[in-house]
Amino acid sequence: MARTGLVLGLVLFGLAPMVQAQSRVYVGATGAVDTGQRGNIPGGAVPSLGGIVGLRMTDAWSIELELERAWRTTTSGSGESVLIAFPPTGTPTRAEIELYGIRVRDERKQTAGAGWSALAVWRGRSSGRATPALLAGVSSRIYHTELTRTTTAVGPLLNLPPTYGLPDGTSGRRMVGTGLTGGLMILV
Repeated sequence: MARTGLVLGLVLFGLAPMVQAQSRVYVGATGAVDTGQRGNIPGGAVPSLGGIVGLRMTDAWSIELELERAWRTTTSGSGESVLIAFPPTGTPTRAEIELYGIRVRDERKQTAGAGWSALAVWRGRSSGRATPALLAGVSSRIYHTELTRTTTAVGPLLNLPPTYGLPDGTSGRRMVGTGLTGGLMILV
C-alpha cells in the first residue's frame, strides 16, 4: 500500500506544473466503494482511495484515468464436499462416491489491492454547490486469493497407498479482475 501511495503522490506532484499551465488538465483525490460478486467469493463493499488525472474535452465531457488502492478482505467457506473419489464402477452411485471418496472443507480468503480505471465523464449543469456527473469506462483490480483445504474424512472402503498425499494445504494466487464500469458522482 505504501508503494502505491508513493507512486500516486509522485504522479500527482509531477502533474502539478502541467495543471497550472493548462486549465483543461486537472487532478484530484477519490474515494469509492465497489460492490459486486467476484467468482465464488461472496460480494461485498470494497472501499478504496486514490487519485485521478483528467482532461476536459468540452464543458460537459472529460476523460479520466484513476489509480487507487482498496483494502477489504472477504472470506467464504464451502462446507464439506467430496473432492475426489475412486469408485470401482464406471457409473457410480452417490453412495459409492461417498464410500470411495475423500471429503474436504475449503476456506477462501480474498484481499482487494491496487486498481485503475479509464473513464469518460459527463458533467451536468451545476445547481448551486453540487454538480451531478455520470461516468462509464473500463476498470481493473488486483486480488490475492488464498485457499486453505482440509481433509475431513476418507471413505471407509477407500484403500489408498501409504504414499498418497491428501489434498490438505494452503495455496495462493494473484488474480486480476477487469470489466466495464459506470457510476454517478456528485461534485462539490
